[in-house]
Amino acid sequence: MGLFKRHESWERTFRLRSSYGASKGVLAVFFWLWGIVGLLFNAGTLFGLTGNIGVGTSAYLTATCLVWIGGMVLFGIGALLAHTDFDGERPSEADYGDVRVSR
Repeated sequence: MGLFKRHESWERTFRLRSSYGASKGVLAVFFWLWGIVGLLFNAGTLFGLTGNIGVGTSAYLTATCLVWIGGMVLFGIGALLAHTDFDGERPSEADYGDVRVSR
């Protein structure tokens, strides 16, 4: 029932490969290291509190958490926006749709 079907104007045989440089990997490693170490540091500081907690302690915890979150955002967005190179390739016309079985 191809009566109302439009003819496709795009090519189905185009392959797209992506490759990225070292900067994306370095930023991703910094993202994970900053996240794990910062989380452990903040959790250790929070759970290590004893006695009365004043305004100074609250300000210190807030500042360390904000620096940690800022680093996560910086390294995360940096890793996402790092240059990704896309290579496209088309199979040659002789190989398109060609099935050969040989011994």
